[in-house]
Amino acid sequence: MAVIFSKNISEQCIITLWKIEESTHFFLEYLNIKEDDLSRLSNATHPLKQLEWLASRTCVKYTVELLEHHYQGIEKDEHNNPFLCDVKGYVSLSHTNEYAIAIVSLTDEVGIDIERISHKLSRVAHKFLSSPEQIHAGDDLFKMCVYWCAKESLYKWYGKKNLSFKDNIYIEPFSEHPKTIQGEIFIDGHLKTQHTLNVFYVDDFVITATV
Repeated sequence: MAVIFSKNISEQCIITLWKIEESTHFFLEYLNIKEDDLSRLSNATHPLKQLEWLASRTCVKYTVELLEHHYQGIEKDEHNNPFLCDVKGYVSLSHTNEYAIAIVSLTDEVGIDIERISHKLSRVAHKFLSSPEQIHAGDDLFKMCVYWCAKESLYKWYGKKNLSFKDNIYIEPFSEHPKTIQGEIFIDGHLKTQHTLNVFYVDDFVITATV
């Protein structure tokens, strides 16, 4: 299995990164899913999107079993956030066409994201960065990617809609290739929560995790 790493954030919280190298058949067998049910369960018809969906669920199952629980699947709540069936805990996941990543905690809300460092971020940076963040990021695509990932993982942690990346989620300036960064969520102009986010790197991807 193509597990790149599994890291304990705490005794009851684990992050797993999976490189998607296996076939659809492997994932179907690992998850005990029938091929005829795949389109309905994944809500996707394109084979690549189905493969990403399978890999992300495989990553979750692998992580749940590391925590010595039996994986029973994932459902979505009224805000379209994933939750574990028959396991008391919290889950967040993300995927690209190359990697799937999941974080599972038995005690705390979580959020995770993985993003490739790319020029597309510079075209939309003004939409998700506040003025101080734009000044700090400048033209640095790496910094833009860290900001985006961090805000996405905080958004997932919060779990409710109607949060603006630009106006409600703030990331404090960080050093080059940080291992942790500080983030805050503001509601109606008032500080709601403060967080320390873990940051990881693989190839040209950035990963951030909120616990």
